Amino acid sequence: MKKRYRLALATASIALGFGIIQAKPAQAATFSGPINIYAAASLTDTLPQVEALYQRSNPDVTFMNTFGGSTGLANQIIMGTNPKPVDIFFSVSQAPLDNLQLNNKLIAGTRQDILNNTLAIITPINSTLSISNVQDLLQARQVAIGDPASVPAGVFAQQLFANSGISGKLNLVLGTDVRDVLNKVSSDTTDTIDAGVVYTTDALTALDKVKIAYTPPINLYSPIVYGSAVLQQTQNPDAARDFNSFLVTPQALSVFQVSGFSPIPEPMTTGGSIAVGIVGLMMKRKVKAKAKAKAAVD
Repeated sequence: MKKRYRLALATASIALGFGIIQAKPAQAATFSGPINIYAAASLTDTLPQVEALYQRSNPDVTFMNTFGGSTGLANQIIMGTNPKPVDIFFSVSQAPLDNLQLNNKLIAGTRQDILNNTLAIITPINSTLSISNVQDLLQARQVAIGDPASVPAGVFAQQLFANSGISGKLNLVLGTDVRDVLNKVSSDTTDTIDAGVVYTTDALTALDKVKIAYTPPINLYSPIVYGSAVLQQTQNPDAARDFNSFLVTPQALSVFQVSGFSPIPEPMTTGGSIAVGIVGLMMKRKVKAKAKAKAAVD
C-alpha cells in the first residue's frame, strides 16, 4: 500500500507540474477597449511578447503600451496628466510603486514583484576603452546615464558611482530613459560619449552597436526589482487583473527569462517550479536553434 501511495503521489506531482504549463490563462470577464499599460522602457521588447502569448487564449484583448522612465510615468499618474486612464503600471524600482501606493492610486491586493535585473557598463562597439572596474570610467570623456529625476536606472547608476568612490567626478550626459542612454552610447553621430550605464537586458538588445565592457558587482547598488499593479483609474478592472496575474505565470516568466531578466516567482509547488524551468529551457533552445539556423544561412 505504501508503495502504491508513493507512486500515486509522485504521478500527481508530475501531472500538476505539466498542468501548469498547459493550462490556459483565465478568460478575462469583461473588456472595454485596449488594456492601457504604463511600463518601464527596459520592457519595450519583452512586454509585447508576453502580451502576444496572452492573446493566444484571449484573442479579444488588445493592448496599448506607453514606455518610459518609471518615475516620470508614475508622476504623470499622480498628477493626473496621463491623457487616458491607465489600467496597469509595470515599473522598475520599488519607489515609483511606493509613491503610487501612498497616493492611493493602486487597487489593493494587485501589487506584485515579478523580475530582477542587473546593471551593465557599455561602450560603443568599436571603442578601445578598457574597463575592468567602475573607477575606469574616469577615463571616459562623457558617461551617459538615465536622468535620476525620472529614470530609476539613473538612480542605480548614481549609487554605483557613490559606492565606487567616483561620485561627482564624471562628466555625465543624462538620458530621458534607459533606451535613450543606449542610443546615445551607440549613436554614430556622437564621438564624445565613451560609456554608459544601462540594464543588462537593454545592452543585450543592441550587441551589434554596443558592447558590455564591465558588469559591476550587484552589492554596489540596490536590488533592481520590477513590479506591477492594477490602478484605481482602470476602465477594464477584470481584464487588467487577469493580465496582471498572467505576468507571474510560468509561461510569462519564461519569456522574460529568455530576454535576460531573472524571474521572482510567486511561492509555488514543486511541480510549478519544475514547470518554470521546463518552459524556460524549451524557449531557450528555440532561440539557440534560430541563431544557429541564421548563422548557417549567413
